[in-house]
Amino acid sequence: MTNSDSNKNRKNELMLYPEFLSESHKDLFYSVVSQLNNSQQKSPEYLSVAFIITSDSELYEKMRPYFDTNGFSSFKMFDEVDFSSGYRKIAVAAANLFGQEYETSLADTINGLGHDLFHTLLQAMIIRKYGVIGK
Repeated sequence: MTNSDSNKNRKNELMLYPEFLSESHKDLFYSVVSQLNNSQQKSPEYLSVAFIITSDSELYEKMRPYFDTNGFSSFKMFDEVDFSSGYRKIAVAAANLFGQEYETSLADTINGLGHDLFHTLLQAMIIRKYGVIGK
């Protein structure tokens, strides 16, 4: 078995159930994910962004119109939407997790997030790395 095979098997073993902030976060996450196509429903990029978007009502309102089966239109979103500092930091992190490059400081991001947004970011990073097991 090659190192690549070993890493692939380990990744499959490490898929986990996300730690949601609330039952409504969990319900909204699975509702958004159900609107994606089959490959997107398994995509760590899509799942990590969906986790962030559905974690907070303000994030959902501001980010959801820019996230769908066509991708995540973060460049357009940042041109059109005004975010407060902490929300902008996690929105930039979501774009980075999706594979869009924005220059950001990890320390600045961490320091700029409250408890719930920090927890959300940690979970989104785990999802991006290892994926999600269904409900």
